[in-house]
Amino acid sequence: MTELRRMRAEVSHPDPERLTTGRERLQAAINEERPALRDASDRPQTGGFMNDIKITGDRGQGSRGLLVRRPVLSAVVAATAAVAVTATVVIAGNLGDRQGRSGPSVSESSTTRVSAKKVLNDAADRVREEEKDAKTDVPRDDQFIYIRNIVKETNRKTGRTDVREAENWESVDRSKRGWVNEIGGDGTWDEPLGKNESTFPPPGWEAQKKIPTDPVELIRYLAKGLGTSGKPDSLKEIKKRDWYMVQFSLKGLATRPISPKGLRPAAFEALAKVPGMKAKAGVEDSRGRPTVGVSYDHKFTRNQMLLFDEDSHAYLEDRDIRATLDGKKSYDQFIRLAEAAVVDKVKQRP
Repeated sequence: MTELRRMRAEVSHPDPERLTTGRERLQAAINEERPALRDASDRPQTGGFMNDIKITGDRGQGSRGLLVRRPVLSAVVAATAAVAVTATVVIAGNLGDRQGRSGPSVSESSTTRVSAKKVLNDAADRVREEEKDAKTDVPRDDQFIYIRNIVKETNRKTGRTDVREAENWESVDRSKRGWVNEIGGDGTWDEPLGKNESTFPPPGWEAQKKIPTDPVELIRYLAKGLGTSGKPDSLKEIKKRDWYMVQFSLKGLATRPISPKGLRPAAFEALAKVPGMKAKAGVEDSRGRPTVGVSYDHKFTRNQMLLFDEDSHAYLEDRDIRATLDGKKSYDQFIRLAEAAVVDKVKQRP
């Protein structure tokens, strides 16, 4: 759908350097001291979309920072940087117990056994069929990807629900300032890449067309660029710590609304091969309908679900739990894609 990971809406935003150092410091603290705190931006880019890893400084010395980019529930990559600069985070599954709820609403059908691998492969087939007849909207590098999401949040204590729009304008090649409004409310400028910065996967339409569309090769490509597994010859060589980053990026690729043909279905099929993907039947979507929720079995990501139609397994939206940093308020959150298009200018609507 994918950290995503992300709450920019409530506070001002620091520069990229501060995000980089903040992410590294907070990731270490979270891993050691706060196992209940979940990555605030691990979502699929909504509907979730491409979440870019921003690499700064000398690559040869392994200097790496993360740019929290989750324009659509899409989520995704590690989002502890968001914790450093926002007043909200997404928390682990035990929050529901502390606030009198048990997490995602699940009906009696949750006892039905469902295979995450089958759901994700079926979703890939659906996207592939849709792409056969669809006309690909090919953007130029000097244009912007416009994404409008519908965000629904329900206070888990009071039951009060708020539905709002979130609009994002993303520079195709990251050479221009974009505008990010990830969950509604106040937005912020997304600065272009600096001279010594790059992202992985790289920006630009032609660069995206070069990303492998074979599921295994796609995983190896991401593992090589994102983690510590070197150049894995097989999936068995990918280290456990790198699978977290791989699945996050795959969710972003799978749910990105405007992509070269073949990339989205390949990402869904690759997700089906990730160890630890789990499916749960009977999870309610934003309209109260039962769906199949697929998540990565990790303490930070169990509430971060991609929701699929019960019968066709078509991808529908993202589901998560968002909480304020002080833990006093938490929300059942849904984000679904309402519109996506290519435009010439930031703040221009199709």
